[in-house]
Amino acid sequence: MKTSRSVFGLLCCILLLFGAGCTGKQKGKELPTGTADRSQYMDEAVVVIDGEEVGYREAMLYLLSAKQEYESAYGEEIWQYQVTADGASLGEWVKEQTLEQLIYIKIVCAQAKRLGISLDSEEKSRVAERTEAYMKEAEYETLALYGIGRKDVERVYEDTALAQKIYDSVTLNVDTDIPEEEAAQKRLQSLMIKNYHEDELGNRTSLTVQELIATLDRFETLYKEATETDDFYSLAYANTEEKTYLDITVGEGDLPEEFKAAYDLAEGEAMQIRTDRGYYIFYCVSERDEDATLAKKEALIAKRQEETFRELYTEWKNEAEIKMQDAVWEAMGYDLEEKE
Repeated sequence: MKTSRSVFGLLCCILLLFGAGCTGKQKGKELPTGTADRSQYMDEAVVVIDGEEVGYREAMLYLLSAKQEYESAYGEEIWQYQVTADGASLGEWVKEQTLEQLIYIKIVCAQAKRLGISLDSEEKSRVAERTEAYMKEAEYETLALYGIGRKDVERVYEDTALAQKIYDSVTLNVDTDIPEEEAAQKRLQSLMIKNYHEDELGNRTSLTVQELIATLDRFETLYKEATETDDFYSLAYANTEEKTYLDITVGEGDLPEEFKAAYDLAEGEAMQIRTDRGYYIFYCVSERDEDATLAKKEALIAKRQEETFRELYTEWKNEAEIKMQDAVWEAMGYDLEEKE
């Protein structure tokens, strides 16, 4: 079984951003540039990688796409939030991540000639189609503002397609033999009754003796029903006071220590597990969930592929000469947050 993922996780983000095109109908705040005259930077390089210049326009496409993706998902006011211990804003973090993605793709694509990999006519045709779609949907004012043209968009699509092809080629022969015990997934359901009171602020107080007795009586009644019902899920859904483990698929070792005994349940069996924060009834729906097991295998294969590719990329990056044009990058000013 062969599987592939967007290169090294990072490329996945870029492919998603550009895969959706530039849906100009979803407008966000104009990104600040740190300068009133963008034109003086439009023909400058942002970074030079092994002698290849990555220009302002190309870098701006990555940044604009990241901006749109985040604002579409979370709204326009997100950029002010701090996301790192040193107080960096989300905008600053996204800017740095976007730069890493850009450098990543360029370093990967630089290996194409050595590996003998290039886009075929069909792949080039898809690039042309995506470029055309992007140009039709993009806001003319935005493209003009940053000097972005068709060739800039086409270059980004070519690079992402080529980087993906390189990834697929390099990871093609990764061992896909996953032991059954490593991938096997069991489907469990549970219900939980709290042994405490909790206010709206999350503060907990103990039950009185009378309340505890009543809670235990209810729990035992529910357990009896659980061992007799043909529809444990409905029973659990109607009575549980915590849905974290309501319906889950897990592999061996995935459950917290206090719930590990539940993994040994046979299909159709139920058991009680009492903890200091509540009383649980676990029920085994299936000792082997085929869909979840297949998904786990694919995830494990993808992980092997990423690890293999990560090692190669680390070597490539260590060998590459990367020169940042800090003045141009900083002038782009992508804090991605509203300036006063």
